[in-house]
Amino acid sequence: MESLDVLILAVEASIALAGFAGIIASFQFGAGQDVKRGDVVGLEMIVQFSLLVALASSIPIGLIVTGFKEETIWTVSSVVGAILILPGLYLNYKALSGVKTGAVFRYFVFFAYIVSGLFIVLYMMNALDIVFHRVPGPLIWAQIWFLSLAGFMFSRLLLRPLWRRVRQQEAANLNTTTSG
Repeated sequence: MESLDVLILAVEASIALAGFAGIIASFQFGAGQDVKRGDVVGLEMIVQFSLLVALASSIPIGLIVTGFKEETIWTVSSVVGAILILPGLYLNYKALSGVKTGAVFRYFVFFAYIVSGLFIVLYMMNALDIVFHRVPGPLIWAQIWFLSLAGFMFSRLLLRPLWRRVRQQEAANLNTTTSG
C-alpha cells in the first residue's frame, strides 16, 4: 500500500470516527440524561484527535497531488504535524483539568502525553533529515497513534454510561436484598 493510500484511509477513518462519536453522543445524552464533564471531554478528545488526523493527513495528500517533490512533501508535513500536536495537547490538558479521574486514567493520560511529545520530536527529526530521511513513516505512525487514542476514547464514550447504569442497578439490587 502506498503512502497516499494510507493517508486517504486515515482521513476517511478519522472523519468516520468523529461522525459516529457525534451520533452516539446525541443518542446517549438526550433530554433528561445526566451529562458528566468527563463524557464531554471524552467526546471532545475523539473529535479533536480525529479531525487533527484528517487535517494532518490532508496536507501531504494536497502536496502529493500538486506535484511537489517527496522531500518537500514530508518536510512540510512533518513541521505542520509537529505544530498541530501542540494545541491538541494543550486543549486536552485544559479540558481534563476539571475532570475527576482515577489513578489509572491519570497514568494513561500522562503516558499519552509523553508518546505524543515523542511524535513532535520524531516529526522534527524527519523534517531535519536526522535518522529519518524525510519519509512518510513518522507521519503515518503518528496518525495511527492519534487514531488509536480517539478509538480508545470512543470505547469509553460507549461503555462509561453502560457501566454507570450497571453499577446503579447492582446497588439497587443490593439495597433491595439487604432491606427485604
